[in-house]
Amino acid sequence: MKAIAKKDFQSNFHSVTGWLFIAVFWAFLSFFVSNYNFLSLSSDITGTISTVEIIFLILMPILCMRSFSEEQRQKTDQILFTAPVSVGQVVFQKFLALAEIYTIPTLMTCIYPLILSAFGNVSFGSDYIAILGMWLYGLACIAICVFASSLTENPIIAAVLSFLCLFVMYLIPTIQNMVSSNTVLTKFLTAIDVRGQFENFLSGSLNITAIIYMATVIFLFLFLTTQVIQKRRYSISKKTISFGAYSSVMIVVVLAITVIVNLAVTKLPDSMQNIDVTSSRLYSLTDDTKNLVSGLKDDVTIYVLDKESASDKTLNKTLKSYEALSKHIKVSYVDPAENPTFIQKYTDDSSNVYMNSLIVTCGDKSKIVNFSDVYETSTDYTTYSQKTTGYDGEGQITSAIDYVTSDSNPVIYTLTGHNETALSSTFTDAVSKMNITVQDLDFMQNDSVPDDAQAVIINAPTSDLSSDDLKKLEDYFNKGGNVIAVTNYEATGDMSNYKALLSYFGITLNDGVVLDSDSSRYYQYPSYLLPNVESNDITSGITNGYIMSPFSQEITYDSSNSQVAYTPLLQTSESAYVHSSVSSESDMEQTDSDQLAARIVGLKAVKTISGSDGSAADNTVTSSSTANGVSGTSSSSESVSASSADSVSSSSSADSSTDTITSTAVVYTSPYIFNDNANQMVSGSNLSLFSGSISAVTSDTTTISIPSKSMDNTTITMATRTAVLLTILFVILIPVVLLAFGITIWVIRRKK
Repeated sequence: MKAIAKKDFQSNFHSVTGWLFIAVFWAFLSFFVSNYNFLSLSSDITGTISTVEIIFLILMPILCMRSFSEEQRQKTDQILFTAPVSVGQVVFQKFLALAEIYTIPTLMTCIYPLILSAFGNVSFGSDYIAILGMWLYGLACIAICVFASSLTENPIIAAVLSFLCLFVMYLIPTIQNMVSSNTVLTKFLTAIDVRGQFENFLSGSLNITAIIYMATVIFLFLFLTTQVIQKRRYSISKKTISFGAYSSVMIVVVLAITVIVNLAVTKLPDSMQNIDVTSSRLYSLTDDTKNLVSGLKDDVTIYVLDKESASDKTLNKTLKSYEALSKHIKVSYVDPAENPTFIQKYTDDSSNVYMNSLIVTCGDKSKIVNFSDVYETSTDYTTYSQKTTGYDGEGQITSAIDYVTSDSNPVIYTLTGHNETALSSTFTDAVSKMNITVQDLDFMQNDSVPDDAQAVIINAPTSDLSSDDLKKLEDYFNKGGNVIAVTNYEATGDMSNYKALLSYFGITLNDGVVLDSDSSRYYQYPSYLLPNVESNDITSGITNGYIMSPFSQEITYDSSNSQVAYTPLLQTSESAYVHSSVSSESDMEQTDSDQLAARIVGLKAVKTISGSDGSAADNTVTSSSTANGVSGTSSSSESVSASSADSVSSSSSADSSTDTITSTAVVYTSPYIFNDNANQMVSGSNLSLFSGSISAVTSDTTTISIPSKSMDNTTITMATRTAVLLTILFVILIPVVLLAFGITIWVIRRKK
């Protein structure tokens, strides 16, 4: 059975055709690899793979045009059809020969991820899924071109027909965007959109639906080719009418089977249709999302402001995962061009709502997820170019669902009036994503902390609290209020009231700036601390192990205070010391008189206020901590170990038979810890710490915050000379050698 395939395969390499196809295909693909990867320093080859759509328009018709048309022209097809094999077997073997030729450069492409991995991190799963998609798409193009070749005996006409078929296939997504959505034509175009199925492989997930679709396209066109040839064989027979009817029925049956198979695959659970192979699990939903969605009792509708065919592919995959989780979630696509007043139902200002944005609704509540918030970007100010660094689709959608299905949302107040540092939009957006309302609190306008306050944020004030302010905050704490307090080494005066606020929780703030002589625990300067991050619920979202804490002060706590459970969060190495002034580099240099010890620069304290009867709760706190007490002395060589901190935290408990009132304080001593620059230096870890701190002080309410998923793993480090040498090798030398080898073989065979 393989004789025909072997003959066709060898004949392509005995002539120049096979060598020319491989050389040109490899040269074109390598050119784009050089441009996108070697010179632009990207480790992701999916962008390169997408260019084969253009390459196939030219090369596939040339490769396949003689498969059957040449046989017809030379009348050698009759010899084939008198062979002891069926017409279907002949068609398949000819297709197999062409597929083998095409597979050679496809396998050669597999070397590129390996080369790129020598210069940076490579997502092998995403790259090889893209190559698999390229291979299947190429096989589908070959099947279409073989069908076109069977329609005529002129190879040139066959090539033109093949090109037209592939070109129309290439234009289908564009045509879809031009026509109205939700029409019969749109559904038909979606059904025949081979290019769209190919692009599913470029998103980083193994799409079983796309694989089945490509297989059925290949089978369908090979079947149609068989029917064309069969009809021509019987055209001079008396059985023409009966065979024509039989052939038509078979075509209808096969088309129906093809449609049914593809429809059946789309009914499979999304988890079976798509296998996430991205390094950051881009399309996989977290347990927090699954728990929220699986517990839904009310119907939630997610409107996508765009046509489905034109909408963002990654966001579409995420939305399908939500639909698969619960019957209470429905995704609907609304084209603003067709329904321009739709957005006005949910916002008075639609000018900043972009295409592909989402509107999540449940009953009378709604929340807009702007498409600009779905992707995180960073700007290179040397080239003024932007790069996508993160995908926050799940985080934003889950937050919106939580918002519209919740009866109420917690409120956090940020204290003002003492020259506090305002939180940047990066951090306020993180709080908003947790469906927490942030409001300013000015004690000149308020006699007390509002009753709805889940917590108060006091962010690095430079002037002291008044005695009245302190009294209002202590009254709030006595009722179970919580605080996130950040200190500022540049504060003027003695800050006695602010220190008194901390001492309410048994915490002492020591003057001076903490420096670390351990080079692994600071960045560039000893004052730019990279403290050890202790394991805790607050720090659980920090994946890279780094927090940037510049110009921090030391805090100690009263280990004898039985009412408070302490948990150190950030702690320097044991080579840290304290200087009163750091105005110049000489101030940071370690001296012989400096006492080296681990210094706490981040701490959580939970104070038990009283039991249910209003009396002080009887706490049994046994501490093995060796931290300094509230005397306010500068730190000694004694330090608090993580294990002792855990002992303190775990041993603190109130009588389980009574309800207790607790007040939580999360304290950090760097005025820049919640700063955009510091956050960017550690790839967003400071923001994760902030989100964890917010969760800690709103623990009596349900807050969900799904972190964004990194997409910033696409950069490689390659010297320009190396990039140029690889370009010369792959774009010029290898194609020239292949072509020269093919021409040599062709010349030698002609002389024989």
